[in-house]
Amino acid sequence: MIHIAICDDDKKLSSQIENIILAYGKREGLNIDIDVFYCGEDLIKSLQDEITFNLIYLDIEMKAVSGIEVGTYIRKTLRNHKIDIVYVSGKNNYDRQLFEVQPLHFIAKPITDSIVIDDLKLYMERANKMFDNFHYSKGNAEYAVPINEIIYFESVGRTMRFITPIGEDTFYSKMEDIILAVSKYHFLHMHRSYLVNFNHITTLKYSEVIMSNGTTITISRSKRKELRQLLLEE
Repeated sequence: MIHIAICDDDKKLSSQIENIILAYGKREGLNIDIDVFYCGEDLIKSLQDEITFNLIYLDIEMKAVSGIEVGTYIRKTLRNHKIDIVYVSGKNNYDRQLFEVQPLHFIAKPITDSIVIDDLKLYMERANKMFDNFHYSKGNAEYAVPINEIIYFESVGRTMRFITPIGEDTFYSKMEDIILAVSKYHFLHMHRSYLVNFNHITTLKYSEVIMSNGTTITISRSKRKELRQLLLEE
């Protein structure tokens, strides 16, 4: 089951997105359930009632509570980094604000069937990867940790340390080997010692990022441009 929310005060557009998704789901045999909201307040109330969604198509320019405010509530108040958010807007000047919410994608109005479906496909692809594991060795033993739980890797001398929401571990490896091992996932090499999970970044500043566990990590001068270019491509 894929549980999707659509939140837009334009009822015609909400209906359009809903019909596109349902038609695609029917063609592909997907089990999709959709809830539609016409204001940010109602979506937040639903989330407060512990109704969970896998994916939200969220309008930015709503009157009372904007899509940015809803996204910030999800990430910073609920501390939920699992819900994927696709922003919908007629404007494109929200780059910095959108980064703080870590959206899956941004759709410019007017929308098309193909871009709505592409974002649904992207969600499903990312959701499948969330079940992948990172494998590492210590002595003669083999271990595995879910990729989506790793907040960041840190190089400490000849060892690598990784941090998750519930703990950490260290093992012998080189940074270049870790970069290669997680290359198909959303990890960013902030500077020589840190490789961070993009999905665990909660705040972007000019020269540093704050991770979901509260750790502040410096962005090297050479990586700042690369990080902002990635943001523009999201």
